[in-house]
Amino acid sequence: MRLQYWIKKNRLLTGLTIFIGALATLLVLWYLFPQYIYDQFIWKYFWGPILSDGLDKPMSYHGIAAAPKFTLVSEIVYGLIVAGALYGLYKLLKKWRISVDFSFFIGVLPYILYGSVVRVLEDANLFSEPLVFWFVTPLIYIQTLVLTLLSLLFAIYLHQTKLKKYTVSQIMGGIGVIVLLPFLYYILIWMTGSTWSQTDGLFLNVFFLVLGICCVIIAIVFVFFNSIKSFWKNAEVFNSPINLSIIFGHQLDGIASYISIYDPLHMGLPTYIEKHPASDLLMQLWPPLFPITKFFLVIAIIYVLDIVYKDELQSQKLFANLLKIGIFILGFAPGLRDLLRVMMGV
Repeated sequence: MRLQYWIKKNRLLTGLTIFIGALATLLVLWYLFPQYIYDQFIWKYFWGPILSDGLDKPMSYHGIAAAPKFTLVSEIVYGLIVAGALYGLYKLLKKWRISVDFSFFIGVLPYILYGSVVRVLEDANLFSEPLVFWFVTPLIYIQTLVLTLLSLLFAIYLHQTKLKKYTVSQIMGGIGVIVLLPFLYYILIWMTGSTWSQTDGLFLNVFFLVLGICCVIIAIVFVFFNSIKSFWKNAEVFNSPINLSIIFGHQLDGIASYISIYDPLHMGLPTYIEKHPASDLLMQLWPPLFPITKFFLVIAIIYVLDIVYKDELQSQKLFANLLKIGIFILGFAPGLRDLLRVMMGV
């Protein structure tokens, strides 16, 4: 009982101790069994794919090949890291008493855009070694998370000292826009023909096609659930701004992937491959199955969060909305990156 009380009272110290212990164990095992810990695990599933992605070519170390794509092992590990990061962020926001609502979502949006935009600029060879590795997956997500947290801290400081008439979310969003604009400029000059590396052509038509399809889907969703809310009162939850954003983000990912990989309208797009094993399996079964599955999966998630567990999550609104933002990022960020990449022909 004393141990449980101490752990409950010193959660931060307990978590830090567990982390340091796990890291120390990993380092000892790495030293004793490098061929298993580094070669067969760290290199094969993590560092090798990062190097391969940054250098845009297959890599090999001690005969172990690494390609610029995800594996089931790496996706599970990255998923656990994302879950841990979301929980840590939740605890910080709760401690700082920051409301996670649609205003906060808008404030975070420039950082989500930043992650996708700079990732595409890495695809376009804007960055050179060793800086290039900092802009490939998953390091780009770590960079974006750190940037978001630092901006949030700075926004809290400015709100308390100099800009009290603005909310923390508004200040954070403004900082994000300032950070994003220089990189959007590079996208703009590329689209005007001032390219700095090889391109297979500019495909602005694909950009508007995918966005148009996604907007039509959102319009259909809005009209459908709005029309049935008279006899199913819970239908209106699907038309909340953040839930519509989640549907839009994942349809952007699904449709951009499908069109860029299979080019169903024969627009002469560059050749792309799917790097995620689960989505690749779905598209191998039937290419449109990926966006269709994502649509119904997101609908199911919204149903569970806002209807099935509505009462249970009422007191945990901060966590529920933060989870929704995380779900939005998992769809919108890679979807926008894919769409911009096709548009730029890289």
